Amino acid sequence: MRNFLIALFLLSLFSTSRAECIACWELRKVEITLNSGQIINGYVKWNELWLNGVLDTAVWKNRFPESLLPYYQNLEYKWDLEFITELHIISNDSISEFIATTAVAIGNLDYTKIKSVRELDPGAKKYHGVDDIMILTQAEIAKLKTNPVAVYYYEGALFTTCLISYNPAINHKTFSLINEDNYATKVDELRAKGVIVYTIAY
Repeated sequence: MRNFLIALFLLSLFSTSRAECIACWELRKVEITLNSGQIINGYVKWNELWLNGVLDTAVWKNRFPESLLPYYQNLEYKWDLEFITELHIISNDSISEFIATTAVAIGNLDYTKIKSVRELDPGAKKYHGVDDIMILTQAEIAKLKTNPVAVYYYEGALFTTCLISYNPAINHKTFSLINEDNYATKVDELRAKGVIVYTIAY
């Protein structure tokens, strides 16, 4: 029940704040054709707010993916396009659903080498997030298909951290020792011991 309430709270928080959240994004599935003729499929992050101050929003708003390349071309600095070729939807009976990818499935594309962008499955479910997508190993992804020994939510002022343990020696009692003063140190120590750490920023 607690997990459900936290998920419901985060969903409502994101839904109400997304309109003014510049760090927020939704993943859009696209087909990219490079100047070389190569075609690649995957996901890009997008937020209509990013158009502000870069393109005329009266002209370009709600015109994705047509607006994607002009947006990058008109930035005052060169910024490569983050591209994710594979997503993993993480969920089990003990944790709320979140998205992740692997290190080999995420990288940057030079937008000057992109000929065209076409959106795929525009009516499909959109996944949302803030800042970076969580990167997991294949072993962690396989592990997360099963129920963990312990799940702990540490709630900070601007984020909630979910700690997931598959080690019987690392349980709720271990997690309960985390506080505001030792948060960073404890989380680093637990991550080094195999605890999976997922932070949700508000």
